[in-house]
Amino acid sequence: MIASQPIRRRVAAVWRTAHRAVPALRAIHDEQVLMWELFWQSSRAALDRAGPLARQASLDGPRLIGSTLPTPKDASSCGTP
Repeated sequence: MIASQPIRRRVAAVWRTAHRAVPALRAIHDEQVLMWELFWQSSRAALDRAGPLARQASLDGPRLIGSTLPTPKDASSCGTP
């Protein structure tokens, strides 16, 4: 029983330290998630670009609308080899 007393104290100290570190690590994680979300939002292309293909906002998320790009089969019928 004498040897277990220092071990219990050490375990208790480690537990207190871990218990205090969890909120700090959670706050750091939340800030990193926010940073990456803001970075992702700032890096996106505009939804209302002009061109043959454009993205239109919808309830399901942005949809690709407009004329489609030519496929290899369509390109061969236009006279290009």
